[in-house]
Amino acid sequence: MSTFTIGKIARAVGLGAETVRFYERQGLIPPPARSPAGYRLYDADAIARLRFIGRAKTLGFTLAEI
Repeated sequence: MSTFTIGKIARAVGLGAETVRFYERQGLIPPPARSPAGYRLYDADAIARLRFIGRAKTLGFTLAEI
């Protein structure tokens, strides 16, 4: 299984790293695994979920509705 750092996942979905952290704090994406050094390691499911959130926001849904 492939994992991605926060910078790579943010670039892949067109968000800032702080936005990804915010969505994590809000419970929109599950907390990722951590590397031994403490880096967040996201999987492909997180990319799909972040893309879904982005599409829903584009359609006018609020974060509470998502």
